[in-house]
Amino acid sequence: MKKLFVAAGILVSLFALNLQAVAQGTDSAKAQGMPQMGPPEEMKQVAYLVGTWDFTMKMKMNPADTFWMDSKGTAKYELIYGGVALMSTVEQPMMGTPFVGGTLMCYDRETKMWQTAWIDNMSARISVYTGTHSPTGSVFQGEDRMMGTSYLSRMTTSNQTPTSFDWKGEMSMDGGKTWMTWGTAKYAKRK
Repeated sequence: MKKLFVAAGILVSLFALNLQAVAQGTDSAKAQGMPQMGPPEEMKQVAYLVGTWDFTMKMKMNPADTFWMDSKGTAKYELIYGGVALMSTVEQPMMGTPFVGGTLMCYDRETKMWQTAWIDNMSARISVYTGTHSPTGSVFQGEDRMMGTSYLSRMTTSNQTPTSFDWKGEMSMDGGKTWMTWGTAKYAKRK
């Protein structure tokens, strides 16, 4: 029991030192080996997304289908947590039912990769993707599931400007050797 109290005391002391470093500011935190506070510089690359966007989408529920459904919706973007993350909320009708989903995106200072997580009211699951972003587009990829089957999923944006971009969703059932497009969209920012 005495060892447990000693270990607990050590943990409390370490926690107090970390809090003290944070309280003294970023320079002191760096000296203590803690990460920098605040948004990474890379978050400026996606700040243009803040606002409301309208989109038109073509999609199919099964990539092997030849029938494409047309849909329109909105996406609202906002910087959160002091600017370290970009959150979106997407709303559109899907097969006569309201569809709501969204992302949380940030730049990981350690891996130097972008990360995004997607969740919606159809899958009720969080899908996590990593990728790259440039002034003209982005590519995010991760593992996903549908009806008990795992597959690779890829989301790309292209033709990015401050007021428009194209989006494409793809899936691969063979580990990334071949890709099938299941959705495309064109986004336009509201004035």
